[in-house]
Amino acid sequence: MSVISRRVGKRSRRPLIWQSARNDSAAFATVAETPAATPLRRDVSGRGVNAGAQKPSIRPGVTHPLADAAQNAKLHQYECSVKARFDLLRDAARQFVEQHDIERMRTDALNDAYFRIAQVNLSDRAWDGLKCAPQSLRAQLLYVESTFAEYIRTANDFYINDPLHGRSEARAFRQRLLDLGIHGIDMAPCADGRLAHVVSYVLRLPWSVVRRKAHAGAMFDVSESVRNWVFTEYTRFAFNQPNPVNADSRYLTIAVYHYSKTDPGHLGCAAHGSDEHKAAQAALQKLQDYRTAIENRFGCGAAVRTLLLGLNTDDDTLRVHVPDETGQLDLDRYVDTGALYAATQGMSAEAAAERIEIEIDSACIRDRAVPPAPEVRALLAMLIRNNFSQIAYVQDYEGGQYTDLDHAERFIGIGDVLEDVQLRNLCYYSYMHTIEEGADDIDVGIKIFKKLNVKQGLPIPVIIRCTYDGRVPESRDRAIARANRLENALIARYKPLVDGLMLFTLKTLRDHTQCHPPEVVGAEQEHLACYFRSAKE
Repeated sequence: MSVISRRVGKRSRRPLIWQSARNDSAAFATVAETPAATPLRRDVSGRGVNAGAQKPSIRPGVTHPLADAAQNAKLHQYECSVKARFDLLRDAARQFVEQHDIERMRTDALNDAYFRIAQVNLSDRAWDGLKCAPQSLRAQLLYVESTFAEYIRTANDFYINDPLHGRSEARAFRQRLLDLGIHGIDMAPCADGRLAHVVSYVLRLPWSVVRRKAHAGAMFDVSESVRNWVFTEYTRFAFNQPNPVNADSRYLTIAVYHYSKTDPGHLGCAAHGSDEHKAAQAALQKLQDYRTAIENRFGCGAAVRTLLLGLNTDDDTLRVHVPDETGQLDLDRYVDTGALYAATQGMSAEAAAERIEIEIDSACIRDRAVPPAPEVRALLAMLIRNNFSQIAYVQDYEGGQYTDLDHAERFIGIGDVLEDVQLRNLCYYSYMHTIEEGADDIDVGIKIFKKLNVKQGLPIPVIIRCTYDGRVPESRDRAIARANRLENALIARYKPLVDGLMLFTLKTLRDHTQCHPPEVVGAEQEHLACYFRSAKE
């Protein structure tokens, strides 16, 4: 069986040839053994295709030996329960559009099956605000208040009960990373909500071990990432945590771009005009700039490892771009986890695991590059094996492809890290210090929600998160001041939406040194009440 991996955009040059052997063993053709590739032609979409070979297809209903079905069942239960409550709130709010009596509306809402399922119980202040609101807006305001209340409920459950085991599994996983020569992970995915689950689902990593900071188009702030690296290295130097500074390990920075095979011209990354080559090239350039910055400033660019991943948002398969011996990445050198999953579907677990490692080396050999070091190969193999479970997840619960191929986020999140958002299409999240710095990111999010919410007559809920260090005097006060600045700048930038009651914010704080739920800035759920009281006066 021969398989050819499609290349990124216009750079489709180097075909990937697999050769399968019988009896669950696997051998890959070396460069000398690889037959001449059929020249690539272009289809009307501009994607590289090969008429002489096809990828193996995933066989529905056939389990993969490396997929964790038990874990998938738990993750699916969590995803369904959280998303269902947010969606029920939208439907329930619309039921009360014609309700004239606010007290009866309150009674009906408290008794309504949707609200009882969602376990939403708005405060007296929130109902006071709705009472002062014009009748025509009550359903919309009930929706946004309920969404904020449901977010707080979900966040509390996330930090208190650890449903994704991001804390309970962290210690063992950190040791596993150290064994692979990695002492920290910094991840920069696109802010698109279809990548919000990349840590806990797509890669199956404990969320507390990964520093995730999303930006539109994966265009992360190089200086910010360098500061994160400096802080990590200082902690190693001063406290030997997580390992001594002289230990042979690296800091791993991952950039994640995305694309769509179903509709590449429209369902790709909005920040790059749905051009998958531009998205991949831009993310790669950011990683190269980051490594160059560390080399120029500290003379030790090799102290970091960089990794580029491409996520197909249709089915959560990955392009894992394989670094060579020196750590250099290339857009044309990658492993397609979807094709590899299909090729190893009928193997034993041992044979499938061996095939993954062979394919990682073969990707370099076919590119006439020296394969990566054994610990890097083992790291990539772990990520690919983890992704196999997610591919099986989409196969089993989504029929092999998501039904919500496009945006379907429930709210926007801005500011610092939202660890409690680990579900696909739950939130459009963008990391930013100020609205001015993150203007491009938030503009993309607002554009998305004008289609999702505003056109449907529903306001845009925006969660603002600022974190602080509880060990540092006045750190919390500074976080509050920053949250207020973010809110004020957001209101000024989108004044027409705010004046039309189509954009509302909820400011939250969290001590990042503790695993506690976020707290709401000011009296909980009081902003609508204050707004309408002042409007009436």
